[in-house]
Amino acid sequence: MPIQGDLRAMPVPELMMWISQFQKTGTLEIRTPEWTETMAFESGSLVFSSSSNPERTLGRMLMKYGVVSEENHKRARELRKTKSVAVAKALLDLDIVTEQQLVRFLRKKAEKELFDLFDIVEGEFKFTEAEMPPLDLLPLRVDVAKMLLRVAQDKDEKGEYDFDATGIRLEIPSDI
Repeated sequence: MPIQGDLRAMPVPELMMWISQFQKTGTLEIRTPEWTETMAFESGSLVFSSSSNPERTLGRMLMKYGVVSEENHKRARELRKTKSVAVAKALLDLDIVTEQQLVRFLRKKAEKELFDLFDIVEGEFKFTEAEMPPLDLLPLRVDVAKMLLRVAQDKDEKGEYDFDATGIRLEIPSDI
């Protein structure tokens, strides 16, 4: 039976910590008014992420950073249709990028999707615990606990949160 609810009741950071801490395996779907994010976890580590937001696709990211041209991306999308493979695998098959480049960008894409979700409060989630089917994916494993720590550090550096050495949020009066 899936676990589901409102992000106001269980925010994304708490969901991620629960998945990481209890080394959950399954699929998390987060639906916001704008898009849907789908993430797969194996033993608490993120192994796959996908977004319905076309601006968050791997192809767009590779083009944005000049790794893949529009023409090469088009060739990969065509190959994807004929061979029923993911765009990432098509880019590899066409020798447009290396596996190392793809894994690096897949990791950054997944981390960015996670990072962008941390402040989302309007939406719903559904986690379905199940063994992962054998998928032909590139070796991606994002440690969610480390990601949470990096997000907290980033927010601390931007001054949005104030943590002491124990990690407890401090409410410091502004007139001090």
